[in-house]
Amino acid sequence: MRGIFPTLLAFGFGLFILMMVWRVLNKGAKIRRKSLGEGDIDRSADELIAQHGEAAGRAAAKLGEQCLAIGDFEGEAVWKLVAKAIVKLQSGEPADNAKAP
Repeated sequence: MRGIFPTLLAFGFGLFILMMVWRVLNKGAKIRRKSLGEGDIDRSADELIAQHGEAAGRAAAKLGEQCLAIGDFEGEAVWKLVAKAIVKLQSGEPADNAKAP
């Protein structure tokens, strides 16, 4: 029993440090996402469609997976928004920023 407490304490401290580092690394990503507008999302979707054609949705999903692999959850969320915009554009629906007020 004497050995469990120091082990749990070390594990808890390591987890705390990991969470703090993670928070600092993702802070910039959150700020970037807030600064993006619908026009930026739609432009990214247009560029991917121009580059990849029908495979643009898969390209956006792959970029999202790459962000997730490095722990950039906000970047993954942005690429999901781009993928949704690609689906809208490829289905012939007008982009969100192109709708009449």
